[in-house]
Parts: sequence; structure tokens; C-alpha cells
Amino acid sequence: MIAPRKIIRCLDEHWTVIEQLVERSASGNFSFQDVQHLILRHNNGMSSEQVFREAQRFLQLEILIPLAKSSQLELNRSVLEFAQQLMQEQQLGLATDIESRILELRRLSERMQEAAQSRDSSELRRFSRVMDERIREVLKHFGQNESAILSLVERAKADEGKLSLARRYAAVMDAFDDYIDPVLALVDINGPFQKTVSDVEAMLSELLQVIEVTGTLNTEKETLIQLRTRLIEMNQVGRESLSRCADLLMPLRDELRRNTLLSRNASFLLGQMRKKGIDLTLEPLVPAISSDSQRFSLGSANQITSYMAELCQYEHDAYQLPEEILSNHSMLMQVPELKDVVHKAKALKKLPDLSRWLADSYPELPVDELLFLYQELSRSDELTLQHSEHNTELTLNGYKLTLHPFQSSEAGTL
Repeated sequence: MIAPRKIIRCLDEHWTVIEQLVERSASGNFSFQDVQHLILRHNNGMSSEQVFREAQRFLQLEILIPLAKSSQLELNRSVLEFAQQLMQEQQLGLATDIESRILELRRLSERMQEAAQSRDSSELRRFSRVMDERIREVLKHFGQNESAILSLVERAKADEGKLSLARRYAAVMDAFDDYIDPVLALVDINGPFQKTVSDVEAMLSELLQVIEVTGTLNTEKETLIQLRTRLIEMNQVGRESLSRCADLLMPLRDELRRNTLLSRNASFLLGQMRKKGIDLTLEPLVPAISSDSQRFSLGSANQITSYMAELCQYEHDAYQLPEEILSNHSMLMQVPELKDVVHKAKALKKLPDLSRWLADSYPELPVDELLFLYQELSRSDELTLQHSEHNTELTLNGYKLTLHPFQSSEAGTL
């Protein structure tokens, strides 16, 4: 087993080399000679033998690991993650990493509930520990992805004249499409993230309430409280981190789209100029009379003649006003009082269909007024009505209604 102190001492002595190797790891693997060149670059006083020994030291401490069936090398994954965490140079993860741990939380909560029902404190403690670890992993993913997006934005904003706008912003667009959009769908109110957090929080609260009432599993109460608190923190931290990431990427994405649209239109216009010429391309876009060129230049005789002819033949477009719609009928129409309608219906000895009776008694009323009267009569305490078993179709002022009408509950009385 390799002593941890030796690894830490080697990292401390050659930290500048480790930083360069972390950057190299983002683009691929490297050779043993590349490591020697980096050590020599940062340690000019070393001899070639000392440089070889130091590079061999990286291999002996397993800081560098050879690839399978190859002479190329790569950084140990643990060393790479440790260095990236210190350098804030994390690589952007995937939404599926978070989703898989959320689904694992749901499965573990079901197992925890079974352990609580059987009063198995050891299993309850074990599942609490595993769930706490999964929550910490989700929080770690949110933090690393936010740092990675911040690095992407800083690199995209850098003044690199040799790279095109699309090349510099390609990683930004990929980050938005591969991370922001899927995680937004994940943490949506109907998504698996929010649903799992709500269900697990409700399960933990119910379990704590049972412990308060019965006193069983009281030794695990503090652990469950901490687990619920960390779960709520994960929900809040995740939403805030996602909001900050979206705020960073959205302006850059909009800028790229605007510039792309501007470049596309400019390229199209230049292509038309090459095919047709400048005059034929720009002529439809220039006003006929108020162009800048004609304000300060004398027009030809033919132009002036045509302008004067157009002015002489100018006619104002006729506009036909709409005819007045007579509304005397609707203005003279009076809506009956509700109490009068109730009294009229009560006076009937038999009412087989309330809706049809209203339509026949008040044919001039609008549909909304008839429906209002129908609803009020059906709820009136002065009438004894019940729903008919058979539905009926009724046409009111062009509207077709299908309903189970109210009718008298007794044959002879209301």
C-alpha cells in the first residue's frame, strides 16, 4: 500500500506540473516524454537523470496510470477529481447523473419505510446513512456543474480573435442543451426531482411523528431530522444553482443567436448583390421619392413627368363605413324577475321538463339568462324537482344543449 504522505508530498512539490496535466487531461492522454518535458520546464536546474527519476516517481505513486495496452499515460481519476476540485476546473456533468441518484433516493426511502414498520433500527440507520450519502452526491454534482458552467462562460467571453464566434460559444450551447434544459425538466413541479423530494420529506415527517407518539426508534430521531434538513437543503440549493447557471448562459445564447441571424442575413444580401448587382438588389429597398440620392440630385425629365402624372391621378381611397346595426329589439327586451319565474313555475300542476318549459315560456331570452334561470329554479326550495333518467337535447338561439332535465318529483304537484 502506498503511504498517503508520499503522494501528498509529491503533489506539493510538483503542483505546477499537476495543473498542466489536468489541462492536458481535458483534451486526451499524454506520453512519458510529455511528463518529462513538463517537469524540466518548471525545474530548469534538474539534470536529465533527475527528471527521469521524478517522472518515474509519478508512476510508482500511481499518480499517473498507464492506459491498457498502450504506452500513453493518464492522471489517476482520484487525483484528477481532487485537483479539479481545488482548481475549480470541474467538467460539466450530465443530468442523468442527478436523475439516477434521485431515483435511488426514492428506492431507499421505500426500504427505510419497511425497516421502520418492522422496527429494525440497524436497517433504518443503514438506509439513513446511504440516503445521506446520495444527497451529498447530488449537492456535489450541482456545485461542480455550476463551477464548470462558470468556466465555460469565462472562456467564451475571452478575447480570442483566432476563433470564430460559433467555435467559442459551441460549448455554451452544448451546456444549455445537454444540462440546463434536461435539469429544468427534472426539477419541474411535475418532474421526478420535485416529486421524489416531496414524497421522501413527507415519509420522514410521518416517521418522526410516529416516533414522537409511540417512542419507538427514539435513538434514530436525530439522524432522521438531519436527513430531512439535508433533503430540504438539496432542493433549495439545486434550484438556486440551476437559476444561476441559466442566468449565466442565457445572455450568451441569445447573443450567439442574434449574431447568427445577422450573419445569415448579411450573407444572403451579399449573395444577391453578387448575382444581381448593387443597384438591382437595393432598388426595392429604397423609397421611390424620399431616397437620399434623389434629395440632393437633379432628376431626369422622364422621372419628373412620371411623378407629376402620379400626383395628378392621385385619388383618395374610398372607405365604406359599416351599416348601423339596429339593436332596438335587444334594448326593449326585459329580463324577467326570478321570483316571478318561480311563482309561475309553482303555479303549474305538472312540470315534465324544466329546461324546455323555460325555452318555450321565454323564447327571446339569451342563452346565458335562460341557463341562469334554470340553475336558480333547480336550487329553489319552493319547488320539488329531481333529475330525469333520460337526457334530452335542446336548441336555444343556435346553441345545442344535451342534459338530464329537472322535472316534478310528483305527478300532480310541485
